[in-house]
Amino acid sequence: MINRILLAVVAALFMMQQPALAATPKKVEKTMTKAIEVESKAQAKADDWNVDKDDLVNEIRDLQTRLTWLEYQKGKHKIYVKGLQDNIAELETKKLEARKLRENLEPYLDEVVKRLEAFIATDMPFLEQERQQRLSFLYNTLNDYQLDLGEKLRRVFESLGVEATYGKMVTASDETLNIDGDDTEVTIFRLGRMAMYYQSMDKVKIGKWNMETKKWEPMSKDFARQIRHAVEMANRERTVQLIQLPVGAL
Repeated sequence: MINRILLAVVAALFMMQQPALAATPKKVEKTMTKAIEVESKAQAKADDWNVDKDDLVNEIRDLQTRLTWLEYQKGKHKIYVKGLQDNIAELETKKLEARKLRENLEPYLDEVVKRLEAFIATDMPFLEQERQQRLSFLYNTLNDYQLDLGEKLRRVFESLGVEATYGKMVTASDETLNIDGDDTEVTIFRLGRMAMYYQSMDKVKIGKWNMETKKWEPMSKDFARQIRHAVEMANRERTVQLIQLPVGAL
């Protein structure tokens, strides 16, 4: 700024040396003062511009930084959106698969229970009331629209599991059978699903369930002792030992 003021003073002195422009010292002072004022104002404006320029440069840098960050976020959001779209597509696929599974599974469960009912009807006659109650429970389950498919599936498989365990059980129970037209109190020994035998309370009458004829048939009294021992072992009244009993048809 000082250099520019000096230039203004030199210019004023130069004008004083011109004959046509000769002036009094007062005029020269006035001219110089005016020149200095003009130059001061110009310099002030220049200084203000330098400050504004620095502010603009800083603002531009900030905007460039924000632009870079926004570009980064834009790229990230594209990845996020792509991930969400993939998840939605996967969920739609699973939804379709679940609907197809339901459409196929419900009829299948109905068929399973019907086949179980037919199997029980042709199976050995044991725990008949309990098994019939379980079948009724399953039919009520499948016809209950408020139950979800998962619960229906669980109950059906649970019932199948119970039926499967019957094939591993060795039991003895007191029941009443019609033998030769008379209701007779007997003890029934069941060896899983392989065979069922009965023995009257007086140990006189013994017999076996015939899977082919679906009837109780008498057995030779020679097996009375073995059946009695089998009943005692089932009731844990005798240690386990080998016995000989007919398993197939008599």
